[in-house]
Amino acid sequence: MQKINFEQTIKLIHKEINVKLVKTNKELDRFLVSAVPIIPKLGNYFFKKRGKQLRPVICLLSSKMINKNYSQISSDIDMSAAIEFIHGATLLHDDVIDEGKLRRGQKSINTIWNNKFSVLFGDFLFSKSFQLMTKTNSLKAMASLSQVSSKISEGEFLQLTNENNILITERKYIEIISLKTAELFAASMKIPAILTGKNLTIISSLNKLGLYFGIIFQIMDDYLDYFGDRVTGKKNGKDFYEGKITLPIILLLKKSNKTEVNFIKKVFKKRKRLKNDYTEIMNLMKKYKINEDIRIFCDKYNKKSLEILKIFKGHQKDLFINLLIGSINRTY
Repeated sequence: MQKINFEQTIKLIHKEINVKLVKTNKELDRFLVSAVPIIPKLGNYFFKKRGKQLRPVICLLSSKMINKNYSQISSDIDMSAAIEFIHGATLLHDDVIDEGKLRRGQKSINTIWNNKFSVLFGDFLFSKSFQLMTKTNSLKAMASLSQVSSKISEGEFLQLTNENNILITERKYIEIISLKTAELFAASMKIPAILTGKNLTIISSLNKLGLYFGIIFQIMDDYLDYFGDRVTGKKNGKDFYEGKITLPIILLLKKSNKTEVNFIKKVFKKRKRLKNDYTEIMNLMKKYKINEDIRIFCDKYNKKSLEILKIFKGHQKDLFINLLIGSINRTY
């Protein structure tokens, strides 16, 4: 596969939609204003590091790809801001559920303040996202994004009920990450088409494109927990030590012999996994070349995505292609 740098592609995409991304961030800041002092304080802290902003960025890039009058449209800015607020809310709630200590390279809100502040600020962001949606005057777009909010919650419940489930299947894993992660990417891609009245074929194609990208992105996140470079200072094995059964473990169980399967099951039944356990699991991963299997798994979704992109044209299409390929090439 062609080696395309993910980080460099993100920078190029940011440059492509920079004018509207700046406006999106101004809109985020404007909607974080409140007479209650703790709210802007939490907002300034949480959004101090904006990161890649993949979801609003994809929304704006999709809008530019399908709309010749892109520069005259403003509804995509409101929706991209709403999407970022929804994503932010899910992160705040995730940190409470997972007892997360770090978020975007700094202490999480629930660590500095407490879980109550994290949950309430997440609820505040959800409410603001709906305010932003109403600005677009598109019931169809609002309905679509509201439905995604419900799906994310369903994904959280599904993940929680399958916590430490060593027998989880590939299909169930894909269902969880689709609901929890990929559906918001799908909405980010198709919302601009809904806002500007594009036909159902375009809307459906963009939805699938976003869904496949989201699946690839989450799989690679789970992959990097075992095989990622440590250049960012992020410690590998976080999912492992928390007992999360992700695709690398699911694929490893399929390839391992009976003795190895029993060992893996025993490790994940422990209340606490040790460094030696992680080392043994990594030895098995290397033995069965799970890293190669993950990339092959992702490439199936990549090929479907590239097929969809054939109906689109322009520089934005090329950037999407590079984003897909770069996602599979991520090393951290």
